[in-house]
Amino acid sequence: MEQSFRSPSLHASRFVILVAQFVDRRISADHFSARFRELERSDSGYLDRDVSAIVRKLSVDVGAFRGDVNLLGVDYIDGEQLWRASGEAFRDLLALQSGLLGREAG
Repeated sequence: MEQSFRSPSLHASRFVILVAQFVDRRISADHFSARFRELERSDSGYLDRDVSAIVRKLSVDVGAFRGDVNLLGVDYIDGEQLWRASGEAFRDLLALQSGLLGREAG
């Protein structure tokens, strides 16, 4: 049973669900950013290499996000830019997720 908790697709699914909630605008950029960091700390070690690469790339954008537009600078992005980056990550995660589920089922 412990195997299922270490399943790469399970941990990837948590990222997919979180990103989907943000891309669908069901959660704010601030909430997404905080929850993403929590998931990154708890689940990133269990991810498939390809999924991990997407998560790391999105992590850079999450790190550059500033909710307060008065704090934006050259190296920072706003919520709309984070939303766009998350949409790209979501598309890539879905493609990989379907491949992972297929490998685990087979």
